[in-house]
Amino acid sequence: MARWFEKVTRAGLHLVDPYQEAATLHTPPKRVWPYMRMHLRPLRWVLSLSLIATILTASIEVWLISFAGQLIDMLADTSPDQIWQEHGLTLLGAAIAVLVLRPILRMARHIFNDIGLDCNIANLVRWRAHGHLAAQSVGWFQNDLAGRTSIRLIEMGNYTASVVFNTLNTVAFGLVYMVGIVILMAGTDPRLALPILLWMLGYAAIMRWMIPRMIAAQERFQGSKSALVGKVVDSFSNFDTLKLFARKDAIEQDHLDALETTRETLFKARQLGVTIRTAIVTLEGFIMVCFIGYGIWLWSSGAASIGIVSSAIALTFRVTSLAEWMLDAIWSIFLGIGSMREGLKTLSQPLAIPSQPDAPDLVIKGGAITMTNLTHLYGGQLGGVDGVDLQISPGEKVGLVGQSGAGKSTLVNLILRFFDAESGEILIDGQNIRDVDQDSLRSAIGMVSQQAALLNRSVGDNIALGAPDISQQKMEAAAREAAAHDFITQLQDQAGRQGYAAHVGERGVKLSGGQRQRIALARVILKDAPILILDEATSALDSEVEAEIQATLGDVMRDKTVIAIAHRLSTIAQMDRIIVLDRGRIVEQGNHATLLAQGGLYASYWKHQSGGFLGTDDPA
Repeated sequence: MARWFEKVTRAGLHLVDPYQEAATLHTPPKRVWPYMRMHLRPLRWVLSLSLIATILTASIEVWLISFAGQLIDMLADTSPDQIWQEHGLTLLGAAIAVLVLRPILRMARHIFNDIGLDCNIANLVRWRAHGHLAAQSVGWFQNDLAGRTSIRLIEMGNYTASVVFNTLNTVAFGLVYMVGIVILMAGTDPRLALPILLWMLGYAAIMRWMIPRMIAAQERFQGSKSALVGKVVDSFSNFDTLKLFARKDAIEQDHLDALETTRETLFKARQLGVTIRTAIVTLEGFIMVCFIGYGIWLWSSGAASIGIVSSAIALTFRVTSLAEWMLDAIWSIFLGIGSMREGLKTLSQPLAIPSQPDAPDLVIKGGAITMTNLTHLYGGQLGGVDGVDLQISPGEKVGLVGQSGAGKSTLVNLILRFFDAESGEILIDGQNIRDVDQDSLRSAIGMVSQQAALLNRSVGDNIALGAPDISQQKMEAAAREAAAHDFITQLQDQAGRQGYAAHVGERGVKLSGGQRQRIALARVILKDAPILILDEATSALDSEVEAEIQATLGDVMRDKTVIAIAHRLSTIAQMDRIIVLDRGRIVEQGNHATLLAQGGLYASYWKHQSGGFLGTDDPA
């Protein structure tokens, strides 16, 4: 029995494959209904089966109440000793319907709704939303709080599932049930259908008035809640900074303001809830008085049997309880719609840097990089590059030098296509990076940055990121080259995992800056990309380890095109060419000796740097 149950219910789960269809390259619709309709196609079979099961289940429930009235008349009109002879088959058929047919229909309906739909639709929506967000540019993610974006992605799946589930599980069932009651009552006496028709019109009028207000109130509440989540995540992610600089009362007040905004918007939504529930209860009183009173009047005038009156009374109580059940479902549906409208402000934004359909992969022949009239000023803000022309030969090692805001990091971000240049173009081996597949572009570039952030996974996962099938031996070899193997073998996390299995915490906070940078270096060694970008790659290392890493970098850079940003000018003095940027423009270029001989800006930096450093590099 257990095996059969497992097989049947798992078949319901596999009615839908939430991961079958790839995320669309088109921008998701901004409105709720088109957005939902986009996701309903993979659900068409389970939706159809659910509707059929819902109609049959509601119909048998209406029939049961009708049969209860018939049974009362049957018992009243038949002598006890004749009941089985005259109505035995009818009673047996009713018993089979109650004991067999009703449970089977209920089970089928719950398999389709609770398993086929509810276990799949949220993940289907999240999978597609994640595919769209993952295609966004790095610059796009810098314009919003990561916590708020994340909560919108997760909850969009929850709210979509809630809307679809409640529509089928409650509203569709309730509507079929109501129509069945009207047909049942009208079949006995059309006048019996009048009270419920009037009640349904009143119910619809209340819903029509309340629904837009419910959606708007929930949209405001969800917006304040998303802002609260984003602020909390942002605060906890930078808790060390807050502890160091912010006053405790200021932190508490900031959080209190966000909490109070959330409470006030929730109050407005719940205030509407109290209004609508009071109106519905008043409407329920109307139908109870009309239905029961009218039934008694028909019986007293001989127009209806006691069984019909009993059915009317039973239906009255059933309708009122069903009305409250439907109200909860409708409330949930439109709260979900309001929340979805708020979430779509993020999830339906067009791709900041869209991929071209069927874009070819980047083909690396030597790693030459050409920049022509390259301009990106962040919409007129400070920083960026302005009209840069630069040719980097295959295998050439180039250093970028300049004060903060000179445009060094902007050049790197444009090469990686984290942003699209406002004008000009970048070619790699003659191929415009706008015309090639973005994943292939980044797979051809390895990078070690000053802020070597790691994922909250194991050390091994961080080193082998993007190469899950790499062998342990190759991973350890890369770690040894990066002078990381020895300290990795000594690691142990709170769960007792050791060495390469130890988890590093959020953004690698359980490791020192130098340890994080060595793991990042091991990752780029393992990637072995033909183009290498080093953005202060050794800035977090002590002098002894740095000397060891510099020797390793010499081997890593061999036969690669290299772009290195450094404030410690001694680390790039041996580069083939040094590019000096100032206010977004190239002002000097040449090797170390040539630039010193020119006595220009680079020579000034070399002369005045303190401790071998030049300023502090901000992302610009």
